[in-house]
Amino acid sequence: MKIVQVKTALLSLSALLLAGSALAADPAFPKAPAGKVTLEVWSWVPGLDKTVAAFEKAYPNIDVKVTNLGGGPQTYTKLLTTLKAGTGAPDVAQVEYGFVPSFVDTGGLADLSTLGANNYKKYFVPWTWGQVSPDGKAVFAIPQDTGPFAMVYRNDVLKKYGIAAPKTWAEYEKAAATMYTKSGGKVKMGNFYATFAPWFMALAWADGAQFFKRDGDSWVQTLNNPNAKKVLNYWYGMIKKGHVGTVQAFTADYWNAAGAGQIASNFEAAWGPGGYAGSMKDKSAGQWRAANIPQWTASNTVKSGNWGGSSSVVTAQSKNKDAALLFSLWLNLSESAISQNWTNGGLFPASDAGLDLAILKDKTKNPSKFFGGQDISSVYATASRGVNVNFQWAPWFPFANDNFNKQMDLMLKGKLTPNQALDAWQRETMAEAKKQGYTVR
Repeated sequence: MKIVQVKTALLSLSALLLAGSALAADPAFPKAPAGKVTLEVWSWVPGLDKTVAAFEKAYPNIDVKVTNLGGGPQTYTKLLTTLKAGTGAPDVAQVEYGFVPSFVDTGGLADLSTLGANNYKKYFVPWTWGQVSPDGKAVFAIPQDTGPFAMVYRNDVLKKYGIAAPKTWAEYEKAAATMYTKSGGKVKMGNFYATFAPWFMALAWADGAQFFKRDGDSWVQTLNNPNAKKVLNYWYGMIKKGHVGTVQAFTADYWNAAGAGQIASNFEAAWGPGGYAGSMKDKSAGQWRAANIPQWTASNTVKSGNWGGSSSVVTAQSKNKDAALLFSLWLNLSESAISQNWTNGGLFPASDAGLDLAILKDKTKNPSKFFGGQDISSVYATASRGVNVNFQWAPWFPFANDNFNKQMDLMLKGKLTPNQALDAWQRETMAEAKKQGYTVR
């Protein structure tokens, strides 16, 4: 792994100052470098230009040029091309947690620990730091937003069928059977997302599953781990009985079914409720609620997983790494930036203090308004603090992500059992990882 070494002085209290627009609750950020600096930032966050304006006001000598590439494969392809070419990369880029390792292995990301980034570890929800610093030493990004898992459900539909929001998976399975019977099969308690590996992985993550783990210069992959098999067999059992659906996520079919009360609950990341409000608009508005995901064992401790979320990486090509780190820290730790990221882009914060910001609890605006005025941010804050810290991703995850769809399709067609599907996922992804040159077992 190529790590860029950058000469830097040790940070001390005398070398720190508060950002001009920061509130008292903000941490002390690194001192801005002297002289005029221009940073190029690639992101897909809506309204980031408004957040940047506040940063430039606080740091007048730093100009930030934002390019919105829209996210998705085209964004990563362009970034990867520039990193491999050794030229054309931005100073800062937004990268999802699951894809950080693949960029680390290009040698194109700066190790921010050499610039004092580890001094800010304490300000983030612990599991998020593990996503950007798997070995606890090198730091390849600053956590930006998160997608902790919670259960969303139609309060009116559950009441209609005399069902309380399930607190355990046993209760959920029982509720699914009850709803199927009482509705004559017309209403599904839930829905399995068969084309989104991270959705399934988040459910297994909540049960302690580990799919990838770096071991020195090699890797261990266990896509067919016992937790994953337990979760998939659980869902497949309900799918076979017709108690839950398999409607593809983010489609008109899904939104229509959810809006009509034909799907009574689902498991969504913190950014999900905003999609519900935006996609269903007036359909079922005010009828939705959020709760902790069911637990395998009844307990007062909530365990959850995460789907999505992203980070701010600083590229090795950046000629202004100190300023780039300052911007990345301010963007994800200052109350001003976190608030604007939430209102403009719907980003659920990765900082511990950010989880408790008052603006997230505004019940008069979506998504809380769509959810009957419930303070759903508190539910997701609890979920975030219950995410397993040790979860890791591998550089070949993009292949694993696509291959998952293939195996789930075969399973749903009855050609593979759940265990066989996971075994095939493990086998074919392992072969691809080795083909790419990784030492993996």
